[in-house]
Amino acid sequence: MAGCGDNTASNSGDGGKTPTALAQTGSAAGSSSNIAPICTLQAEDYANAFDTTAGNTGNQHRTDNVDIEATNDAGGGYNVAWTANGEWLAHNNITFPSSGAYTIAYRVAAPSAGGVISADLNGGTIPLGTTSVPATGGWQNWTTVQRTINVNAGTYNLGTFVSSAGFNLNWISIAGASCGTTPPPPGGWTLAWADEFNGTSLDTSKWNIEVNGNGGGNNELQYYTARPENIRVSGGELVIEARKEAYMGKQYTSGRITTQNKASWQYGRMEARMKIPTGKGTWPAFWMLGNSISSVGWPASGEIDIMEHVNSEAVTHGTIHWSDHNNAYANYGGPSGNVDFSQFHVYAVEWDASVIRWYVDGNKFHEVNIAGGINGTSEFHAPYFLLFNLAVGGNWPGSPDGSTVFPNRMQVDYVRVYRR
Repeated sequence: MAGCGDNTASNSGDGGKTPTALAQTGSAAGSSSNIAPICTLQAEDYANAFDTTAGNTGNQHRTDNVDIEATNDAGGGYNVAWTANGEWLAHNNITFPSSGAYTIAYRVAAPSAGGVISADLNGGTIPLGTTSVPATGGWQNWTTVQRTINVNAGTYNLGTFVSSAGFNLNWISIAGASCGTTPPPPGGWTLAWADEFNGTSLDTSKWNIEVNGNGGGNNELQYYTARPENIRVSGGELVIEARKEAYMGKQYTSGRITTQNKASWQYGRMEARMKIPTGKGTWPAFWMLGNSISSVGWPASGEIDIMEHVNSEAVTHGTIHWSDHNNAYANYGGPSGNVDFSQFHVYAVEWDASVIRWYVDGNKFHEVNIAGGINGTSEFHAPYFLLFNLAVGGNWPGSPDGSTVFPNRMQVDYVRVYRR
């Protein structure tokens, strides 16, 4: 964020990292049966943002436009600085377990009064009112301001809007809410594995990054790289970015990651919350392959496509591919209903010994019977690993044209595997 502030640090004027008025209701990390949680959001760990000027003046913590500097507040870390009117931050997946009143608090520093913070949910569709920022005695003299908001139960994205600038912001907390999580799906599922992408780099204990220009077996046009230009974790998201550029004999680059040989599952619910790109020649996918691919090849290994989207279609596709009882290639799939691809959605399969079902935002749109290996579907009774990739071109979507916008991004908020 650009505007007011400087990099000069001074002693904190208020020694608490957690709001005093909230301290008896819980802590950011823990909870017990009689202690409500506190969702604490570090300002600099936003999922999305708008800044009025390009470049990070402080050049701290991350490399996008929002100005971030090291803080002298208790606990250290970073704060968002140089705020300007009209700038905003968004933090995703704030869960309010019940309808009613919540206390929202801001950790702020300002040499003079007059700053105003506006809060909202889901891109401004639910306004939550404003909070005034007082004079604290300096850009690194910190205090906590708070007020009550009323919210209906649910999971939202929280917006923090600079209505009037002249302050630094360290963190936001909401007593009684939980951060970055959504309730488990109904039906007795238990979380078995997840990546919330809350760090600053891809967790290579969970993921492999593929590097090749093989075309994915579909005559795709991209070269998959391990560069941060193509694969990175930032702002609580995995970003896979396709770029139009000459690289290793190809004219496009992109990214593909897998959990092969690191994590696999036979049956379960696999879901990811994603915002996927559109445009001629684009092909984002969230899918699974059988562990046996290294020994028996494809399609005998089996493939479960949880979400595929091509070009600018209004739907996604859920499909299985396999080698049937005659050792012939077989596939069976179906499209979802219309999806607004400007928004994040949860794409999922639920898979057991009898059936595989496909969902978008909890709405089932397709299923297939695999009970007893019917129609040669024995491949779907074995462990599978996960993949994410963003292909460019290929047999299905065809090539990009002059209308295709690059860079083109696939954004993954989280991926989770549940078991019964």
